[in-house]
Amino acid sequence: MFGKLNLSEIVKTDKREHLEGAVARLLEVTEYPDVVRWVQFPNALLLFLVVPGDPESGAFYILDRKSGTWYWVDFDDQAYGGYSEADFECLMKDCRFARLVERPLLLETCQWRMVPGSGPELVRTLPQTPKPAKKSLTAVAARA
Repeated sequence: MFGKLNLSEIVKTDKREHLEGAVARLLEVTEYPDVVRWVQFPNALLLFLVVPGDPESGAFYILDRKSGTWYWVDFDDQAYGGYSEADFECLMKDCRFARLVERPLLLETCQWRMVPGSGPELVRTLPQTPKPAKKSLTAVAARA
């Protein structure tokens, strides 16, 4: 279960929009699944969404609140039908996924592996177009 984390941009929203509006936009794009978990951070929002009537169909979505971008999070673990609420708990507690979610820049600029029983493992830094940064990405990633 879990493994290399894959991040796919789903939809951009107006970054000034209230969270409820940003969530409504995601729900529209994902055909109105049930919101099972909502975890809010100053820079991000993590949602665990499930198809109604199928508790094993869950998917993870992260809103980068600064850019207004929704991302779908998937893993190279062959869980093609989706994830359960127990999987969500494992990801949050045993993999310490919140360490990455609360800093979306780390998800957008680095590739990670999530293994139960250990924290996020940095696989590699992704090539990016140069942007002015306030902090060294290497120093931020090392603290994850």
